[in-house]
Amino acid sequence: MNERVSQPRQSGRHRRGAAIARVDFRAWDLAERAAAEQLDQIEPAWTVWYGTGTRHFHAVAVWPAAEPLIVRARTADELRALMREAEDITPPSRGEAMPETPDAPHPTDGPRTVCWDLPHDLPIVGKARAMVSETLAAWALHHLVDDVALVAGELLANAIVHGEPVVRLSLRADADEFQVQVTDRGPGQPRHLTLDPESLHGRGLAIVRALAHDHGVNPLPDRPGKTVWARWRLSVGDR
Repeated sequence: MNERVSQPRQSGRHRRGAAIARVDFRAWDLAERAAAEQLDQIEPAWTVWYGTGTRHFHAVAVWPAAEPLIVRARTADELRALMREAEDITPPSRGEAMPETPDAPHPTDGPRTVCWDLPHDLPIVGKARAMVSETLAAWALHHLVDDVALVAGELLANAIVHGEPVVRLSLRADADEFQVQVTDRGPGQPRHLTLDPESLHGRGLAIVRALAHDHGVNPLPDRPGKTVWARWRLSVGDR
Protein backbone atom coordinates (compact mmCIF):
# COMPACT_ATOMS: atom_id res chain seq x y z
CA MET A 1 0.00 0.00 0.00
CA ASN A 2 1.43 3.31 -1.07
CA GLU A 3 1.44 6.04 1.48
CA ARG A 4 0.73 9.55 0.35
CA VAL A 5 3.38 11.92 1.54
CA SER A 6 2.09 15.41 2.28
CA GLN A 7 4.16 18.26 0.94
CA PRO A 8 4.55 21.54 2.78
CA ARG A 9 2.26 24.14 1.31
CA GLN A 10 3.89 27.25 -0.09
CA SER A 11 2.37 30.62 0.49
CA GLY A 12 1.25 32.76 -2.40
CA ARG A 13 -1.31 32.80 -5.19
CA HIS A 14 -1.55 29.54 -7.12
CA ARG A 15 -3.65 27.98 -9.83
CA ARG A 16 -3.47 24.29 -10.54
CA GLY A 17 -0.89 23.67 -13.24
CA ALA A 18 0.65 27.13 -12.92
CA ALA A 19 3.73 28.32 -11.14
CA ILE A 20 3.31 29.79 -7.69
CA ALA A 21 3.33 33.58 -7.71
CA ARG A 22 4.09 35.43 -4.53
CA VAL A 23 1.77 38.31 -3.65
CA ASP A 24 3.24 41.26 -1.79
CA PHE A 25 1.42 42.49 1.29
CA ARG A 26 -0.78 45.52 0.61
CA ALA A 27 -2.45 47.75 3.15
CA TRP A 28 -5.90 48.28 1.65
CA ASP A 29 -7.84 51.55 1.51
CA LEU A 30 -5.68 53.59 3.88
CA ALA A 31 -7.43 56.88 3.07
CA GLU A 32 -10.87 55.35 3.63
CA ARG A 33 -9.80 53.84 6.95
CA ALA A 34 -8.40 57.23 8.03
CA ALA A 35 -11.69 58.89 7.10
CA ALA A 36 -13.60 56.32 9.15
CA GLU A 37 -11.33 56.91 12.16
CA GLN A 38 -11.99 60.64 11.87
CA LEU A 39 -15.77 60.14 11.79
CA ASP A 40 -15.56 57.79 14.76
CA GLN A 41 -13.78 60.46 16.81
CA ILE A 42 -16.00 63.42 15.90
CA GLU A 43 -19.36 61.56 16.01
CA PRO A 44 -19.88 60.59 19.68
CA ALA A 45 -23.36 59.18 18.98
CA TRP A 46 -21.96 56.53 16.62
CA THR A 47 -19.28 53.87 16.34
CA VAL A 48 -17.79 54.09 12.83
CA TRP A 49 -15.42 51.81 10.94
CA TYR A 50 -14.38 50.91 7.39
CA GLY A 51 -14.52 47.26 6.31
CA THR A 52 -11.73 46.37 3.90
CA GLY A 53 -13.58 43.18 3.03
CA THR A 54 -16.88 44.85 2.20
CA ARG A 55 -15.21 48.07 0.92
CA HIS A 56 -17.95 50.02 2.74
CA PHE A 57 -18.21 52.44 5.66
CA HIS A 58 -20.33 51.24 8.61
CA ALA A 59 -21.82 53.07 11.61
CA VAL A 60 -23.72 51.74 14.62
CA ALA A 61 -25.71 54.10 16.87
CA VAL A 62 -24.68 53.97 20.52
CA TRP A 63 -27.85 55.41 22.06
CA PRO A 64 -30.51 53.03 23.48
CA ALA A 65 -32.97 51.78 20.84
CA ALA A 66 -35.43 48.91 20.43
CA GLU A 67 -33.18 47.37 17.74
CA PRO A 68 -29.56 47.99 16.72
CA LEU A 69 -29.39 50.94 14.33
CA ILE A 70 -26.79 50.32 11.63
CA VAL A 71 -26.08 52.30 8.45
CA ARG A 72 -23.69 51.48 5.64
CA ALA A 73 -22.40 53.42 2.61
CA ARG A 74 -19.70 53.40 -0.02
CA THR A 75 -18.28 56.82 0.91
CA ALA A 76 -17.78 58.76 4.13
CA ASP A 77 -20.02 61.60 2.89
CA GLU A 78 -22.86 59.18 2.08
CA LEU A 79 -22.46 57.55 5.48
CA ARG A 80 -22.69 60.83 7.35
CA ALA A 81 -25.83 61.81 5.40
CA LEU A 82 -27.41 58.47 6.34
CA MET A 83 -26.44 59.01 9.98
CA ARG A 84 -28.23 62.38 10.01
CA GLU A 85 -31.33 60.81 8.40
CA ALA A 86 -31.30 57.99 10.96
CA GLU A 87 -31.12 60.49 13.84
CA ASP A 88 -34.23 62.25 12.49
CA ILE A 89 -36.20 59.05 11.89
CA THR A 90 -35.14 57.06 14.98
CA PRO A 91 -34.75 59.37 18.00
CA PRO A 92 -33.38 58.02 21.30
CA SER A 93 -35.86 55.79 23.14
CA ARG A 94 -37.19 56.03 26.72
CA GLY A 95 -36.80 59.81 26.72
CA GLU A 96 -33.00 59.64 26.88
CA ALA A 97 -31.14 62.48 25.19
CA MET A 98 -28.66 61.81 22.43
CA PRO A 99 -25.02 62.63 23.16
CA GLU A 100 -24.17 66.17 22.14
CA THR A 101 -22.37 66.13 18.77
CA PRO A 102 -19.42 68.33 17.80
CA ASP A 103 -21.64 70.14 15.25
CA ALA A 104 -22.90 72.33 18.11
CA PRO A 105 -20.14 72.39 20.73
CA HIS A 106 -20.87 73.90 24.11
CA PRO A 107 -18.71 76.89 25.06
CA THR A 108 -17.44 75.06 28.14
CA ASP A 109 -16.24 72.02 26.18
CA GLY A 110 -12.83 70.76 27.28
CA PRO A 111 -9.91 70.06 24.94
CA ARG A 112 -10.77 68.28 21.71
CA THR A 113 -8.16 66.21 19.87
CA VAL A 114 -8.12 64.09 16.73
CA CYS A 115 -5.17 62.48 14.94
CA TRP A 116 -4.49 60.25 11.95
CA ASP A 117 -1.52 58.13 10.83
CA LEU A 118 -1.40 58.77 7.09
CA PRO A 119 0.17 56.97 4.12
CA HIS A 120 3.57 58.28 3.01
CA ASP A 121 2.05 59.27 -0.32
CA LEU A 122 1.47 62.79 -1.70
CA PRO A 123 -2.08 62.14 -3.02
CA ILE A 124 -3.25 61.78 0.61
CA VAL A 125 -2.66 65.52 1.15
CA GLY A 126 -5.89 66.52 -0.61
CA LYS A 127 -7.95 64.02 1.37
CA ALA A 128 -6.29 65.13 4.61
CA ARG A 129 -7.12 68.78 3.91
CA ALA A 130 -10.76 67.79 3.43
CA MET A 131 -10.74 65.90 6.76
CA VAL A 132 -9.22 68.91 8.50
CA SER A 133 -11.89 71.21 7.05
CA GLU A 134 -14.67 68.87 8.13
CA THR A 135 -13.27 68.57 11.65
CA LEU A 136 -12.98 72.34 12.15
CA ALA A 137 -16.52 72.81 10.86
CA ALA A 138 -17.72 70.17 13.33
CA TRP A 139 -15.90 72.03 16.13
CA ALA A 140 -17.56 75.32 15.05
CA LEU A 141 -14.19 76.90 14.17
CA HIS A 142 -15.43 77.96 10.75
CA HIS A 143 -13.26 81.10 10.59
CA LEU A 144 -10.10 78.93 10.71
CA VAL A 145 -11.08 76.32 8.11
CA ASP A 146 -9.34 77.80 5.06
CA ASP A 147 -6.11 78.82 6.80
CA VAL A 148 -5.71 75.61 8.80
CA ALA A 149 -6.48 73.37 5.82
CA LEU A 150 -3.83 75.17 3.76
CA VAL A 151 -1.23 75.05 6.54
CA ALA A 152 -1.94 71.37 7.27
CA GLY A 153 -1.52 70.57 3.58
CA GLU A 154 1.84 72.38 3.40
CA LEU A 155 3.17 70.67 6.55
CA LEU A 156 2.01 67.27 5.31
CA ALA A 157 3.56 67.75 1.89
CA ASN A 158 6.88 68.70 3.50
CA ALA A 159 6.78 65.65 5.78
CA ILE A 160 6.02 63.29 2.90
CA VAL A 161 8.57 64.76 0.46
CA HIS A 162 11.44 65.40 2.90
CA GLY A 163 10.63 63.21 5.91
CA GLU A 164 10.14 59.51 6.56
CA PRO A 165 7.14 57.44 7.68
CA VAL A 166 5.19 57.20 9.88
CA VAL A 167 3.48 60.57 9.21
CA ARG A 168 0.92 61.65 11.81
CA LEU A 169 -1.46 64.61 11.56
CA SER A 170 -2.97 65.92 14.81
CA LEU A 171 -5.50 68.66 15.59
CA ARG A 172 -6.18 70.04 19.05
CA ALA A 173 -8.53 72.77 20.26
CA ASP A 174 -8.91 73.99 23.84
CA ALA A 175 -10.22 77.11 25.52
CA ASP A 176 -7.45 79.45 24.34
CA GLU A 177 -5.89 78.06 21.19
CA PHE A 178 -6.05 75.70 18.23
CA GLN A 179 -3.01 73.75 17.07
CA VAL A 180 -2.16 71.55 14.08
CA GLN A 181 0.85 69.20 14.28
CA VAL A 182 2.56 67.00 11.69
CA THR A 183 5.04 64.40 12.92
CA ASP A 184 7.41 62.29 10.84
CA ARG A 185 10.46 60.10 11.54
CA GLY A 186 12.92 61.82 9.22
CA PRO A 187 16.12 63.30 10.72
CA GLY A 188 16.06 66.50 8.64
CA GLN A 189 14.74 69.81 9.92
CA PRO A 190 12.51 72.22 7.97
CA ARG A 191 14.20 75.44 6.85
CA HIS A 192 13.00 78.86 5.73
CA LEU A 193 14.37 79.50 2.24
CA THR A 194 15.21 82.73 0.44
CA LEU A 195 13.32 82.32 -2.81
CA ASP A 196 13.13 83.98 -6.17
CA PRO A 197 9.70 85.63 -6.70
CA GLU A 198 8.99 83.19 -9.55
CA SER A 199 9.94 80.02 -7.60
CA LEU A 200 7.20 77.39 -7.69
CA HIS A 201 8.30 75.34 -4.67
CA GLY A 202 9.78 75.84 -1.22
CA ARG A 203 7.15 78.25 0.11
CA GLY A 204 5.61 75.89 2.68
CA LEU A 205 7.03 77.47 5.86
CA ALA A 206 6.51 80.98 4.49
CA ILE A 207 2.81 80.15 4.10
CA VAL A 208 2.69 78.73 7.63
CA ARG A 209 4.37 81.84 9.05
CA ALA A 210 1.95 84.13 7.21
CA LEU A 211 -1.25 82.35 8.27
CA ALA A 212 -0.60 81.07 11.82
CA HIS A 213 -0.10 83.13 14.96
CA ASP A 214 2.89 80.99 15.94
CA HIS A 215 4.78 77.96 14.63
CA GLY A 216 7.79 75.83 15.48
CA VAL A 217 9.56 72.46 15.41
CA ASN A 218 10.02 70.00 18.29
CA PRO A 219 12.41 67.02 17.94
CA LEU A 220 11.04 63.67 19.05
CA PRO A 221 12.53 62.86 22.47
CA ASP A 222 13.21 59.15 22.02
CA ARG A 223 13.79 58.54 18.29
CA PRO A 224 14.75 60.31 15.05
CA GLY A 225 12.08 62.67 13.79
CA LYS A 226 10.28 65.88 14.64
CA THR A 227 6.89 67.50 15.08
CA VAL A 228 6.21 70.67 13.10
CA TRP A 229 3.35 72.69 14.55
CA ALA A 230 1.31 75.80 13.93
CA ARG A 231 -0.90 77.56 16.46
CA TRP A 232 -3.82 80.00 16.38
CA ARG A 233 -5.05 81.95 19.41
CA LEU A 234 -8.79 81.75 20.10
CA SER A 235 -10.89 84.54 21.56
CA VAL A 236 -14.12 84.12 23.52
CA GLY A 237 -16.16 84.75 20.38
CA ASP A 238 -14.37 81.92 18.54
CA ARG A 239 -15.66 79.16 20.86
